Amino acid sequence: MKKILLTLIIVISADIYAQIPIQEFNFNGTLHNTENTISFTGTENYVADRMGNEKSAQRLTNKALEAVIDNLPQNDAPRTVTIWVKMNDISSPNYIWGYGSAYNAQYFGLLQQATTTPNSDLSLAGWGASNDLIVNIPLSKDKWYQYSVVFDGSISKTYRNGELLKYIKGMSRDTQGTIFRLGEINTTIGINADFDDLKIYNVALSDQEISELYNASKQPVNVADSKENTVTKKETEKTNSETVASITKSTALNPKKVEIFSQGQKVLSNNTQEININQLPEGTYLLKITNLPTKKITSK
Repeated sequence: MKKILLTLIIVISADIYAQIPIQEFNFNGTLHNTENTISFTGTENYVADRMGNEKSAQRLTNKALEAVIDNLPQNDAPRTVTIWVKMNDISSPNYIWGYGSAYNAQYFGLLQQATTTPNSDLSLAGWGASNDLIVNIPLSKDKWYQYSVVFDGSISKTYRNGELLKYIKGMSRDTQGTIFRLGEINTTIGINADFDDLKIYNVALSDQEISELYNASKQPVNVADSKENTVTKKETEKTNSETVASITKSTALNPKKVEIFSQGQKVLSNNTQEININQLPEGTYLLKITNLPTKKITSK
């Protein structure tokens, strides 16, 4: 039987985030950053995080935390700040975070306004009404949200749970200050919330990067058992079973040998049309597929 050789180049690349935060605080039993070079000061109060891990988030109730961070983006430099927050009371303002001076356009901070309705104003404050970006959004207490703020030198954006809420172009930013505060705006304390996973970047992340950060760190979804879910699961299993049967049938009718080589050495081989490459490290490989002799079926 004539053999058919198919040669392909496979490039396996690892999924990585292009941007790395200049500061990251995960609050896993410590107020220090992940590099253990900077620490928030204030009263520690560790609680469970959004995943249910004990002592992995920080609770602030009318108390604030402060950290001196010398490399905070200044003036109109690009920046991104992301943080997970669960508000335990929404009848009073929650001053989430901020840094800078209490002067026109020299402040940069985020606060959720008080509400007695299902909605509340989220404010990216720049000190001075003309420097604030405000959006009215639904808000529930005792629920974790990821808030993200992006400034690229010209455009200010606010996000929640990976989705863009509002943006404005041309708003002046002249941020000046190195004291980063949680739970207070300038020196006024007002907070009743839990905090987790604070990240500060000196670049403006894209919409896609913000979405990826949220999806990579969001809470797992607990799907309750229901008749509908059971039916869907059975239908999915049936479809998968039919697909596998189809592949098996195709393989039986036209069996192939699959081989993967790296630098002239065979690293994987299989006599089916499926091969698992998860164990292979990142690199460039040669794929060789050869038709195997088929068994002749005779009848008497």
